[in-house]
Amino acid sequence: VDEVEIVSPQDLLTDATPRKIFFIAATDYAMENPQAFWQAALNAVSPLYVHFISPQERAAQIFSHERFDVGKFFYYRSHKRELMELFDSLADETSKRALFHYVESFVCNRTYRGEQNPTRWKYFFGGKYERLYKHLDGEVWINCGASVGDTIFSYFSHNFTPKKIYAFDGSKENFAELLSNLKLLPPEKRVLVEPINDMIDASTDFEKILAGDKCTLLNADIEGAELNLLHAMEKIIRSDRPVVAVCVYHFKEDLLTVPQFLQSICTDYVWYMRKYTSWYSLQKQNHELVFYAVPIELSTIPPPRHTM
Repeated sequence: VDEVEIVSPQDLLTDATPRKIFFIAATDYAMENPQAFWQAALNAVSPLYVHFISPQERAAQIFSHERFDVGKFFYYRSHKRELMELFDSLADETSKRALFHYVESFVCNRTYRGEQNPTRWKYFFGGKYERLYKHLDGEVWINCGASVGDTIFSYFSHNFTPKKIYAFDGSKENFAELLSNLKLLPPEKRVLVEPINDMIDASTDFEKILAGDKCTLLNADIEGAELNLLHAMEKIIRSDRPVVAVCVYHFKEDLLTVPQFLQSICTDYVWYMRKYTSWYSLQKQNHELVFYAVPIELSTIPPPRHTM
C-alpha cells in the first residue's frame, strides 16, 4: 500500500532484523467485548516491545485513508480521456495539481499528497485567502447544505455584505441546530438569512424561492445530489451567471459529470478546483474537493486560451 510492504504481525515475531521499528495500525468496529479484544491485541504485540495505543484514545490517532475505494479506482482508470479533458480545461496549476493528486489517491491507493486549504475558506477563498473570484456587495447566495450554519458564520467573518442568504438543509437535526445557531447572529445579519428545511431535487422551484432576486453565488455540499441541484437551477445559472462552487467527491461520477454539465451550460466561464481539509479529523483526507465555475467578468485568474 503506497509502496510500503504489508506483513502480518505474526511475521514480525520471527523477524530478527536489529534496530527495526514496526507500526501496527488497527481500527475498531462493533464487538461484544472490546476490552478483552484490545487486551488480547496488547498481549500479542508485547513481545515486540511496542507501545500500544487503544483506538478509543481518539486524540492519539491519525487517520489518513479510510479505505480502498474500488469503485473510484476502476472508474477513474477507465475514464482517462475525460479526466485529461477536465485537467486541460482548468485555469491554473493549483487546480491541475489538486485534480492530479485527488485521482492519484484512488488509482494508486495513496493518501492525498497535494495542497489542502483550511475548510473555513471553502467556497470563498483558495490558499492563504487567495481570491478565486470578485466578491460582490449585495450578494444573493443560495447555500445548499447549510448544515448547522458553519459556512454562514464563515461568510460573515470575512465581512462580506449579502442582500440575502437562502440556507437549505434537508436534515431535521441539522436544521434545528441551524435555527439555534442563527439566533447567535446580530439581528441585522440574522434577518438576511432565510433558512429552508427541504430536500433539493430537480423539481425544486428556485425561481419562486428567489422571488425576483438575481442569484450571484451558489454552493452545494449535499451528499451527491449536486447534479440534481444544477439541473434544477439550469435556467437560473444561464440567466443570472452566478459563481458556482460545488463538491465533486461524493460519488465517483461527480468528478466528471458535475464539471461537464456546468461547462455545457456556462458560456465564458473560468474553471478552478481546490482541495480543503475535512471538518472532522476522522474523515479520510480526500474529502472536500470543490469545483468552481466563475464568470469571466468575476474571475481573478485568466482562463486558458483554448477554453475561451
